[in-house]
Amino acid sequence: MAQTRQLVVSGYYSNIPLITNFIAEAAEAAGFGEAQTYHCQMAVDEACTNVIEHAYGGEGIGDITVICQIEPDRFVIQVLDSGDPFDPEAVPVPLVADDLDAVTPGGIGLHLMRQMMDDVRFEFSDAGNQLTMVKHILSDSPEPSEPYYPVEWLDADLAVIRPQGRIDSANAQLFEETLLSTLDDREISLVVDMEKVTYISSRGLKSLIAAWRIVRSQNRDVVLGSLNDTVLEVLDTMGFTRVFTIFDSLEEAVNYSTSASKRLDSQ
Repeated sequence: MAQTRQLVVSGYYSNIPLITNFIAEAAEAAGFGEAQTYHCQMAVDEACTNVIEHAYGGEGIGDITVICQIEPDRFVIQVLDSGDPFDPEAVPVPLVADDLDAVTPGGIGLHLMRQMMDDVRFEFSDAGNQLTMVKHILSDSPEPSEPYYPVEWLDADLAVIRPQGRIDSANAQLFEETLLSTLDDREISLVVDMEKVTYISSRGLKSLIAAWRIVRSQNRDVVLGSLNDTVLEVLDTMGFTRVFTIFDSLEEAVNYSTSASKRLDSQ
């Protein structure tokens, strides 16, 4: 017999963690493992972010209803809103390139939803919009922590940022502000220690891209270290593993950036 859970929240970015926690709890009840739960959380994060940003055109304009249905062989998620409809087939697949300047920003969220879930369907009517997403294999996930982005200066032109917990729609702006304030017109290299990042959405990826563009304009680099498998999978899905310099450990990332900075300074 199917088990149904429902959550209704106002359309604010600050409510996204509440929604993804709701998804994690439902997925755990369904018997999901960590990776599949992460996929479901990310897909719903992207869907609700798109509802706020595009269907409603801003925060606090309408409600979002999320319904989870646990069946013997699948997990069904519905996202309902009363905003403006759109044509999902008209949204292009985002361009992935070795140069982030050539990456098209639109469509990333929808692309991730389709990659992370087994089935994604949209229905539009006078009663409102309905997104249905299905995951056939289910799983379990860690509790998100409060956003925390400490910065450590290893020398005058090398900074290490250590984000912790989630980087999602609710806090990506704070993460981006931390990145950009660290740069602050300085010609430096950035190392982002991703070891304690449990979750990253397309908004978090856009924050990394914003920093990358500034640093690359100075012929320097944004280097990522210590990514867990789920975060690495997100970057790989978008093709960003071909763009960002990524190392298994923070020590390797720092050593690479230090050597690169010395080469630049000697030129």
